[in-house]
Formats: sequence, structure tokens, C-alpha cells
Amino acid sequence: MDRRNVITVGVAIQLGAAVVVATTLSWIVPSTGQLPGKGPIRTVLALGRVSNLIDAPMSLKLSRVSIPAGATALYRGEHSTLFVVAGAATVIVANDQRPLRQDEGTYLAPATETAIQVGTKARAEFLQYQLVHSTESPKQGMNAPASISELHEMKLPAAALKPGPYEFSMTRVTLPAGGATPRPHTRSGAALYYVLAEGTITIWPSATIETIIGENRTEPRPVGAIQEEPYGFIHSWSPKVDTPLVLLQGNISQEGVPEIIFVKWPRLPSCLANFTQRPGRHEEEMSLGCSAQFALRSKG
Repeated sequence: MDRRNVITVGVAIQLGAAVVVATTLSWIVPSTGQLPGKGPIRTVLALGRVSNLIDAPMSLKLSRVSIPAGATALYRGEHSTLFVVAGAATVIVANDQRPLRQDEGTYLAPATETAIQVGTKARAEFLQYQLVHSTESPKQGMNAPASISELHEMKLPAAALKPGPYEFSMTRVTLPAGGATPRPHTRSGAALYYVLAEGTITIWPSATIETIIGENRTEPRPVGAIQEEPYGFIHSWSPKVDTPLVLLQGNISQEGVPEIIFVKWPRLPSCLANFTQRPGRHEEEMSLGCSAQFALRSKG
């Protein structure tokens, strides 16, 4: 396993959870959500439902899969999502067929035989997320002629999971070049990211969902970097000035609960109501902003 670009975080990650039943395979039309202005664009590529969790350690595993041109590989394994990095393929389950092109994805239900048929022009490359039992021996689930390289396995944090149904999703997140940085946040469950186009991440090691405290650090994330995001990991992603940041996200979150929990901001003075709050902005800077505004008003 190549861990050169794997970034983990210092948050407890002992999980008790295991999947027992899931819905059958379903195709979804990618849906896109965008915040006002130049905020993040989220495109849901795949979505599966996990009906229950029981006491057994679980992990999110990320692998790279390659299938030769003209070949067909069979998958019969755990909950999984598949993202096309290069090439094209047709995913076949019984009488259902779905063509997949580059940058598209789908959900593969557990214990269901799925054929991945690649076109004759070129081999296809995929990124595959799997929701697996951590205590079991490794199971690739996809047979030859597929070649599989495991990239990373993230043990899911027990503190973030509760009884009841969960959503297992795969989303492409794009932050436009020079766009606004999202507010500091954490996951309500857990996510594992793969960087498709480079950017930076700012981390607040001492922060909580109640407030931003302590120092932060900003680090680059090159193409191919992998980032764990368990519950309690306070952070924010940023694009470069001239190029967008593009992330592929495998996420597990409780059904009906928002995936993201934003850190609560302290109440601002009314004179700063129209200011955009920026992570790490000092109180004295806010005070100067108020003073300047009052000065302008007095001159008028």
C-alpha cells in the first residue's frame, strides 16, 4: 500500500459498527448543489442505503482498479462506489445496464453480482470506495482481469455512529479558482477524500464544533493525496487562485442528518454584520473595522 500521500488525523478512531442489510442497486442521476457566489459545487455521483449498524469495527477502503480494454470483471462484495478516472465502461446488474464515462460514478450493492464491461478502445481506470468489516481478512470483491491497488483504509470513528440507517455516498466537490473558503466544519459521520486537483487544507487541531480556538495550520494537498475526515476534525479546504480544487469524497452519515456540521461563530457586533467572517481573524482586527465604520459615519 502506497501511503506517501495519505494524511491521517489525531482523532480516536475505534468504531463499533457493521452493515447487515442494504437496498438493491439503483442508478442515480448526478445532482449538483452550489452555495451562493463562488462557493463549493457538490455533485452526488453515487448513493446507497445501509439499513442498520451493529457492534463490529468498520472501515472505508479506497482502491485503484484497472480493467483492460474489451474485458469484463465481476464484482460481488461489500457496499461499494465506483468512480471512472479514465476510459469508459458499462455496469450491468441482471437486466439493468448503465454506461459510465470519465468523471461519472455509481453505487454497487453488497452480495450482488455486478459486471463491469470496458469498451474496446482503451483500458478503464477507477477509484473504488468500499465499506468493509475491519476485522475480516481482505476481500477485493472484483475478479481478474481487473488489477487492484489498495490506496488507504480508514477505520471509522465509533463516536460518530449511532443505531439506525445510514447513507453511503460518493460526491465530487469542486471549489472554483479563487473562490470563497467554506466555514470551518467537521463531518457528522466520517469521510475519506481523494484529491483530483490540488489545493490546500486549513486545520484547527484544538477547535470544537462550539468554537474556533488555538492555532491553525494550512497545508498543501497535491493530486493523489488522501485525507481522512472523522467526526471532530475541524478544517476547511481552499482552492488555488488560478485553478479549482477538486475532491472525490466517500462519506458515511446517518440518514436524515446533514453530512456537515459547521463550527458556531461567536456573535459579532452589529457594525460587522455585513463583514464576511474569515477563519483566524483576530478580535482586534474586528474592533478596527468597527472603529473605521464609526469614523466614516461621524464624518458624514
